[in-house]
Formats: sequence, C-alpha cells, structure tokens
Amino acid sequence: MGRLHARALRAGSAAEVDRGAWVQGCLNGVANAPEQIPTGPVTIRTPDAKLLEQFRTWARAEGERQEVDHTRALIAVQLTEHDYDVEISTDYPAGSGKSEVETLVHSFVEWWDGDHGREGIARNILILGADGKVLTAQRI
Repeated sequence: MGRLHARALRAGSAAEVDRGAWVQGCLNGVANAPEQIPTGPVTIRTPDAKLLEQFRTWARAEGERQEVDHTRALIAVQLTEHDYDVEISTDYPAGSGKSEVETLVHSFVEWWDGDHGREGIARNILILGADGKVLTAQRI
C-alpha cells in the first residue's frame, strides 16, 4: 500500500488534484478490479490545528523553535478509508534553503514516530511552501 501512495506523490501534478482517486485507481489496478471512476473528489482534506499545536509544543521543547515558527497549517489528507498523508503549510518561499525544510520534516517524523499521530495510518509528510507547492515529501 505504501508504494501506491509514493507512486501518487511521484505523479506530481497529474495526481495532485485528487491523490485519493489516484491511489484508489492504483489499488484497483493491483487487484485486477474493474475500473471504478469516481463520481466526485475522493481525497478529503481536514485541517487539524490541535495536532499542529501539539507538534509545535513538542518541537519547541526540543529546541526546534525556528523551524516550527514557519508552520501555518496542518492538513490530514485522507486518501483511502484508513490511509492518509499529512501536509504542513509553511511560509517558506519557493526555493527555500533545503536544510530548513529537511529539519522540519525530520522533526515531524521523529515526533510522529513517538506515537503522537492520529488514528489510521499516515503514509507521507509533505511540506508545502507559501505558494502551496510541495517543497519536500517523505515517508513516515
């Protein structure tokens, strides 16, 4: 299943409009199931300010204030019934220093792996710049 999520991320703009539909299409293909074209958007995006604040609190306690001060929103992106990605919107401009963005993504993965996540299975963390474009993505 994780490979299908990664495939949707690699598809870039072809899948970005509705990554959940892309993943569902991949699942149908792998299972040799009949093609089931969705009648509407599949991906469900839910802001989670509480989870973002929990991450910020943890990161500040770990001495990583500079990175989390750039975070603006955390969105749970539900792709299937039990699987989702996490997107963190930042104020980083396009072409931001790779080290800042990588530090942020590594901090989030460390925090998440410490059982701070939500129910279900998060597959990937995506860090978005101020323009909404993906700066980096990493498997959780």
